[in-house]
Amino acid sequence: MKTERGQEIQEDKGISRRSFLTGAAVVGAGLAGTGLAGCTSPNGGASKITEEATDQVVTHNPSEIIECDVVVVGSGTAGMCAATRAAELGAKVVCLEKESGLGGTSAVAEGLCGIGSKFQAQLGIEVDPKRVFNRAMDYHHWAASGAVTHTFINECGKTIDWLMDNGIVFATVEALGISEKVWHLPLGAEGPTNIGIGVLQPLTAIAKEKGVEFHLSTPATELIIENGVVTGVYAKPADGDEIQINASVVLLASGGYANNAEMFEEYTGRKHDIFHVWGMPGRDGDGIAMGLSANAATHFPGTVMFHSGRLGETTAFSEMPNFIMAFQPNLRVNETAERYFNEAIAADFSAVANTLISQAANYTIIDDDYLTLMDTVACFNPMPNLGAFPGQPCPGARTGIEESEYVIKADTIEALADKLGLDPVALTATVERYNELCEAGNDEDYYKDPMYLQPVKTAPFYGAKIQPTLFTTVGGLRVNGDMAVVDSSGVPIPGLYAAGGDAAGLYGANYDVNVASGSQQGWAATSGRLAMEHALQS
Repeated sequence: MKTERGQEIQEDKGISRRSFLTGAAVVGAGLAGTGLAGCTSPNGGASKITEEATDQVVTHNPSEIIECDVVVVGSGTAGMCAATRAAELGAKVVCLEKESGLGGTSAVAEGLCGIGSKFQAQLGIEVDPKRVFNRAMDYHHWAASGAVTHTFINECGKTIDWLMDNGIVFATVEALGISEKVWHLPLGAEGPTNIGIGVLQPLTAIAKEKGVEFHLSTPATELIIENGVVTGVYAKPADGDEIQINASVVLLASGGYANNAEMFEEYTGRKHDIFHVWGMPGRDGDGIAMGLSANAATHFPGTVMFHSGRLGETTAFSEMPNFIMAFQPNLRVNETAERYFNEAIAADFSAVANTLISQAANYTIIDDDYLTLMDTVACFNPMPNLGAFPGQPCPGARTGIEESEYVIKADTIEALADKLGLDPVALTATVERYNELCEAGNDEDYYKDPMYLQPVKTAPFYGAKIQPTLFTTVGGLRVNGDMAVVDSSGVPIPGLYAAGGDAAGLYGANYDVNVASGSQQGWAATSGRLAMEHALQS
């Protein structure tokens, strides 16, 4: 897809338009030349990635030298907001994108967190920033950076206002789970749309008009560091020779390391191949590796934005089968057909993912009454991009489930168990116990709120296996309130900034969707904007 100025951007055809890297190679050329001496793993001691890189020496003979004020590595929400804002401030900007289209995984994200925006005021929505700050810090057990969190909460609404001033239109403001109502969803031709269409396409046109120079299929490979000062980057176009880009400001916004199996397993301590990774390829940790080469510190680098799971080979996390079977608080059982947690946490991505990976396998069970409830009355957890709003029916729920090849249907619980590969006697006992709790209105086993206690008793019955999933990584290089990358002493590294998935400080060990829905995309936009304002105006 192209904007009216001809700039490529990811098409809105769902995540299935590309095959994803669930075990991508190590950062590639970007890691090979970083010289990561002195870096440590999150558990202390030398990083395996560091050890593999330190023996490699890279010589440079660039075919071209480009001079600019700002070089932005990555073109997702963070990179695009940074590039656009820097150009607004009069800077000459070069934006590098390693993939063949702009936007990355941000192109298929839904909305951005904003607190105190003009649009919220128009809708009569009031959000207390003090409450959000305390909720967020409590959620993270005060492991998030107080300075960074304070800055984000005070500035993310201003970012929404800045986007609106640049012509971005929002459809609504919603919340997931028990989040504050801060999730700003962009407006498309037929209602809420994704960030790619609603935000990145218009920003791309603005950036081009203001002179931002985009280089597609051109990954940054190494920082240029002179006497401790970052002065630019080397980059390697897919169809050409190495280029050198000199700049007084370098912003790392390459989107984290969700596709890099080795980095993921080192930082998180979890096997990468048990997860399905939603999103575009290319998130290989390039920015984080380059930051480490400049002796940057990290902040909870193993923090991941998980999700509630997927069914079979579904290709988009927001497909109806996933939404009904994995995102609602219905009965779940493990590999022994036993219920094992309070399903009301289904909307809390981090909590449910931690639960899923504690079991060998996970299954979701509903009956026909539950499906009727979703289809004609209301779902418990909304998803506006599917037309599922709080307190309203979810149109297409029944059709989506009955037509899914990954949802098993049976007339009895025993037959359902057989088809799912579970012990029929054990599953029958679990369902009978669950129904007793539902009828009593008192979950004595896991204390689920009575409103979610919907019995499983009306045939046909539906079941599916759930795979743990993740969207992206959200831990990375430590930044201060100005989005400057800092070293282990907290001292800013001259010339180096980070934003979005490469920058960390907003979270502790988990992603806080139940506090501030859309906080990572809001963080990407806000950190990109603020980094440029500090770098160019201070």
